[in-house]
Amino acid sequence: MSQTLPAVPIIRPLDPGEAFFYMSDLVSCMNFVVFAERRGQLEHGRIRSALDLLQQENLLLQASIHWTQENGLCFAHAPGRPVELRCQSVTHEAWQRTIEQQLSEPFDAATEPLMRCLYLEMPSPARSVLALCFHHAIADGRSGTALLRRLLSVMAARHEPPLRTGPSALPAMAKVHPARYRWSEQADTARALKATLVADYRRHGPLPAIPWLASEAAERTPRFIRLSLPAEATRHLLAAARARGTTVHGALCAAQLLAQSRLQPGLQATSFFLSCPVDMRVHLEPVQPESPTGLFVSLISATFSVSADTDFWQLARDIITQTRLQIARGEGHLLFNLFGLDGSPVLPEQLASFKKRTLGSLPNTMVSNVGAIATVTEDPAVDAISFALCPMPYQTLFTAASSYHDQLILNVGFDAARLTESNARILAQHMLHILSTEASTTSVPATCRSH
Repeated sequence: MSQTLPAVPIIRPLDPGEAFFYMSDLVSCMNFVVFAERRGQLEHGRIRSALDLLQQENLLLQASIHWTQENGLCFAHAPGRPVELRCQSVTHEAWQRTIEQQLSEPFDAATEPLMRCLYLEMPSPARSVLALCFHHAIADGRSGTALLRRLLSVMAARHEPPLRTGPSALPAMAKVHPARYRWSEQADTARALKATLVADYRRHGPLPAIPWLASEAAERTPRFIRLSLPAEATRHLLAAARARGTTVHGALCAAQLLAQSRLQPGLQATSFFLSCPVDMRVHLEPVQPESPTGLFVSLISATFSVSADTDFWQLARDIITQTRLQIARGEGHLLFNLFGLDGSPVLPEQLASFKKRTLGSLPNTMVSNVGAIATVTEDPAVDAISFALCPMPYQTLFTAASSYHDQLILNVGFDAARLTESNARILAQHMLHILSTEASTTSVPATCRSH
């Protein structure tokens, strides 16, 4: 991977989280796309101008990633190239496929900037989709949706707004870990936590095979199934979760695990491995904002035993209890150390061992929930904002959850080369059935408005 490159101004090395997602992307493309669906259409020139403004405000939108033997993985300053804008006319039936294609179109080595924009317009009735596609090393779901909201707001403004800042960047996540969670400085404590973590992974015994996932497939075909609950049903689901001592996120995870159990052979209880991205901003010192763009996410994973008689709400409570315990122990801060990423320079020869370790990950299913996305008041034509990402080869599903105008949106991502569309639809339909059923049996207080 080492390259002979002309001298470039280095911004800073990638921190362990950014390096983790950069190398994971080389194993299997980890692009994610945030997109707004709206009534009517937009002027191409206004999109271009707004993108230029966002690029001036965000230093990581003026950066490329260089990997050399001398410096390891580094962000390099590359301010000359504008964010790519692709404009297409599509049918109402085909726009989703264009988004799916972005999930497997990698950003080339040393490409800049590491974000591109798609504008899709549909005739009669006039509608449009505005999407931002990110290399995962520079953004996460919260920063991505914040950038998209900013883009829509700038375009809707009657006069071009002034720069917020220009350009700026947040500190690397590892630089603002609380002292008690700086595991590279506490080797013995970190080893003990790792042992606890591994023991928890094994608490329900070995994980069974997943015969309906072709994890060894050589191809990759990103797809996602779009599910949604109307605003009233979403408020009912929120009320039900609160009344039963859990959260909507716990309910989403429980529904996904219960759906998967329907595809497993036999009637015995099955242990599944659940992974969830965690927004680390509130677990840093100081707490970090959503913009300018940056990567402030980690992963929390645990096993859960599921059978035909598992109680849905008890499982949802167990998931949230376990997640909170793991976050409090500092497992989100520890994750990247487990892959040999301790803050020292990440050299090209580390990729081979990283790839082997990554592809050896336990088969899991993932739910990523960014929660309620604030309304873009400047653009009332926006109906929905959501996001999507394709699972890694060892993952069954990647469900991307969000809500907009109180409507819950689930983009259930799957790799059609590994999971058949028919099985993906069985899983998605059962998840929706569980959530709809639980929402329909609960009355909602007027105060429940978001999750």
